[in-house]
Amino acid sequence: MKDEMFKDGLLYGLNMPVSYKSLEEHSVKTIETGLERFPRAMKLFRMLQSDAEVNTLLNLANFIAVRKLGYNDHGPIHARICAANGIRILDILLDSGEVELDTVEGLGMTEEDAYLIVLAACMLHDVGNAVHREEHEIFSVVCAKPLLDRLLSEVYPDLSRRTGVMSQILHALYAHDHGENALTMEAAIVVVADGADITKGRGRLSFDLGKHDIHSISALSIESVDIRKGEAKPIEIHVTMSNSAGIYQVQETLGKKVATSPLRDYVEIVADLTPSKEKPEQRVLDRIVFSDGKYKSS
Repeated sequence: MKDEMFKDGLLYGLNMPVSYKSLEEHSVKTIETGLERFPRAMKLFRMLQSDAEVNTLLNLANFIAVRKLGYNDHGPIHARICAANGIRILDILLDSGEVELDTVEGLGMTEEDAYLIVLAACMLHDVGNAVHREEHEIFSVVCAKPLLDRLLSEVYPDLSRRTGVMSQILHALYAHDHGENALTMEAAIVVVADGADITKGRGRLSFDLGKHDIHSISALSIESVDIRKGEAKPIEIHVTMSNSAGIYQVQETLGKKVATSPLRDYVEIVADLTPSKEKPEQRVLDRIVFSDGKYKSS
């Protein structure tokens, strides 16, 4: 494969929206700040960022998900945004003191291990799309296992500890697409972190490729997602929408993942229209036509 095929994180030069690139830059800073106290986790993040095999698999995941199926981004940028979301959620939960981590309380691991597990699972959860979208969570486990064998050996010299950490990462990979499969808080964090990447930058990709349905239209209505300390519950995920169509993303993507995960009692989702309810909503498209088996704008 030629280098130019991977321009902007997608095969064959499909450009990433500027807003999505900015979110990626912000996410990397969030990850680095969140991992400042944890040298092992930071080391793994650096390796995942630069590893040729990891980045190639993520780009190939986009070939299947975006190019072949017309889905939104499942590549390197989504992986970093998801990881930043996961670190942010973990920070807030630990600060609240209301949640016990399974790695710490159940397995006797450290908080650093928990951060590393969440980080690695968020970064690698979609690599299985390089094989196929259907049952991609299983393929993610298959693809990630040899990667983790290679990378974790540089972080955890002790085989038993390394095996324990790997098992928790693999569980989170397997469980990430369906919240009810998440049996640990760490896996639940990955589920919600993944579901929280619903901004218009990510959704722009499928729209630009000609997929004009409720999935792409609603995604273009999401201006921002802010994960912050809540008042009613430890975590508030605040979603800002430019159009009411965005409620589909809130309910069907983020909401379902929260509702079916072990984190459901600790997360509140709040969605607002912007700039205000008195002003007209922003129009995503003027008209849509069904022809040749596809919905198209005209």
